[in-house]
Amino acid sequence: MKTFKLLLPAVILLIIGSCSNPTSNKQKTIFNNDILSECNLAIQNAVVLDGVTPPVASRRYFYSCVSAYEAIRPFFGDLNSTSEQFTDFNTLSACDTSEGFCLDLVAMESYTQTAMKLVYKEDSIASFRERKLNFYKSQLPEDVYNRSLEWGQTVSNHVVNWSKGDTFNQIRGTDLYMPNESEAFWQPTPTEYMEAIEPQWRKIRPNLIKSCDQFRDTLPEPTPYNMGKNPDFYPLMKEIHDAVVNIDSNQLRIARYWDDNPKSTFHYGHATLKVLKVSPAGHWLSMFSTVARKEQYSLKESAEGMLRLSAVMFDAFIAVWDAKYHYEYIRPVTVIRRHMDSSWLPAIETPAFPEYPSAHSVVSSAAATVLTDLFGEYSFTDSAEFEFGLGVRTFNNFREASDEACMSRIYGGIHFREGMEYGKYLGNTIGAYHNEKLITRQSEKD
Repeated sequence: MKTFKLLLPAVILLIIGSCSNPTSNKQKTIFNNDILSECNLAIQNAVVLDGVTPPVASRRYFYSCVSAYEAIRPFFGDLNSTSEQFTDFNTLSACDTSEGFCLDLVAMESYTQTAMKLVYKEDSIASFRERKLNFYKSQLPEDVYNRSLEWGQTVSNHVVNWSKGDTFNQIRGTDLYMPNESEAFWQPTPTEYMEAIEPQWRKIRPNLIKSCDQFRDTLPEPTPYNMGKNPDFYPLMKEIHDAVVNIDSNQLRIARYWDDNPKSTFHYGHATLKVLKVSPAGHWLSMFSTVARKEQYSLKESAEGMLRLSAVMFDAFIAVWDAKYHYEYIRPVTVIRRHMDSSWLPAIETPAFPEYPSAHSVVSSAAATVLTDLFGEYSFTDSAEFEFGLGVRTFNNFREASDEACMSRIYGGIHFREGMEYGKYLGNTIGAYHNEKLITRQSEKD
């Protein structure tokens, strides 16, 4: 499904109403079509400071994006509600759209209210919200301002109540995971030897896929690790060893650019320092925000894009985490240090969870599948990592970006090729499922 862009100023003037004269109490006003990109940056800052795991980050983005989409959805006749589509998500109360509303205020309020309830350090979101409220209050009639806030809060409360049923709170504190004692399975990896991250994430309620293991049987079994009896394993191991030993400057730049490991650390003398990084979901939403700004997407297009993107990544994390802890596959660093070079280390830090399949490959491929279906193909520059000192990268389309993210796991030395390739396959499969099953446009029902 591809949307067709119109001249945005004409749409706003003829359908929504001019924002240069926001005095009518019946108008539907839009001041800022880019408000959700700004919201995304505010929650990204909070997620980075919280240092939560990538699956947890995807949950925060998802519910916030659902809130923004559902808050403005009643004002656009061609948008379809996600209630009764997402698992256990009941129908919202009706909104009297005949009254005056500021739609970007509605979206911002619903998004930020939800986000503040899901993060630990809400300061960046709260300060962003206060700055925006001061602007809207100075521009809008009091009743329009208050009505817009009230509706945004109503939707947020509905979404937050729904989120409480996804078992997230129930699995907190149950993260103890005892690795399989056999040397053929995953073990904590150097240099930090951290305990396994989110071993219970498969219990989180998906939004659209039917279960965490719906597509697991479509994955082939990874090549068994057995140096004595399985000659097929050695080439897989040697490829990753050699990739790191012979890495060039561009490959290293790619590995670091797509690292997106918010739990990564580095050593300075005797000190272990934590590195602030964006998560895969945050990276892709930031990338989409850049594209939305460049292409001048409308508020409606941005809300729909962020909804569909965050939804597929949320499901992708649940599916890949189920597969990871089902196979418990060993990491390259473990076997390379065991059989080839006891001092070998990957170019980027190995995340603390099993190898197969690659989570970033699953999530990135799912994201590219959905975004390409929704918006088509065009070149863009991704600046998601700029503030983290990693520069920018330019891509011809979303698929090129996701393919580079997948290859970064080989360059970085943290995944075998099978983990990357079949991660890409699983992500494409989940993305295609979302494209088919999630109906956000009324025309798709025809």
